[in-house]
Amino acid sequence: MTSKPLFVLFLFTFMFVSKSFAASDNKMIDTAQLHSMVVDNAYRLEGGRKQQFTIIDARTKEDYSESHICSAINIPEKDFEEFMVLLPKDKSVQLVVYCNDNTFGTSTKWASKAAAYGFTNIVIYSDRFSAWKAQHMPTAPFDDSH
Repeated sequence: MTSKPLFVLFLFTFMFVSKSFAASDNKMIDTAQLHSMVVDNAYRLEGGRKQQFTIIDARTKEDYSESHICSAINIPEKDFEEFMVLLPKDKSVQLVVYCNDNTFGTSTKWASKAAAYGFTNIVIYSDRFSAWKAQHMPTAPFDDSH
């Protein structure tokens, strides 16, 4: 009997955090900003320093395998709980999440889930992966078709 009130409390908390994150003004960055961050991270890592943020590809495993932003890790929105072990232990580290839908629905859902687990510094890449690729930004696996 006591598990039901705990479940209801968890559900209410999750819904409140999800709605408050979705309703708030999500932090958004565009291609120029993300590219600058990726370059800065590469120089930091090359110099033996810690990266400042983690890029999250919220698309499917199949889409990620085909191509993704360099250094992004794949944590599909639908499989968030299964793959969240890949996230940094420090919940204040900046997470930049992207998807490929016009409404950012996948990124917003992903961000809501991360916020419900206590992550506090979540940014959504506003231009989508298709725009990143169309602007010939670095992707992996390497795409030499352009």
